[in-house]
Amino acid sequence: MSRATPSARHAGAVSRARTRLVAGVAAWAAALGAALVVGLTAVGAVGAGLLGPGPQPLTPAEVDARLASAEPAAEPVAPASPPAVPPADPGTAPEVIATAGGTVLARCTGGRPEVVSATPAQGFRVQTEDEDGGPRVRFRAGDMRFEVNLRCVDGRPVGDVEVDD
Repeated sequence: MSRATPSARHAGAVSRARTRLVAGVAAWAAALGAALVVGLTAVGAVGAGLLGPGPQPLTPAEVDARLASAEPAAEPVAPASPPAVPPADPGTAPEVIATAGGTVLARCTGGRPEVVSATPAQGFRVQTEDEDGGPRVRFRAGDMRFEVNLRCVDGRPVGDVEVDD
């Protein structure tokens, strides 16, 4: 009766482990190949259109025919004109009075100052008042305040600016 030596048993175990490793790598490669084939088939199907060929581009003759049969567009509408600014006294034009809190556009009409617009700087809010002494514009942001008191000098608006911070 022959008995396997310990080294022969060890060689057989290594051989079986190597066989399992080769079989596992082969199965993994087969799965990878199958996934690649399925992916390429799916991309090809999407590229060709799942429900048949997609719409074909028009030829130049077809484009001309469709354009000729199309109804003409409606008449263009003229853009709305900006709101009319009441006429100022002859020779007076709006003046810009700028502060760090905002900008006032003012003019003199009939010797009296008039605010055309008041635009606050970023972070400020604006308040306009018209008092007996003339219009006043306040720009406020937190504790900072810029006040513009308007008056007319020689037919031109002048802003006296007070700063309170």
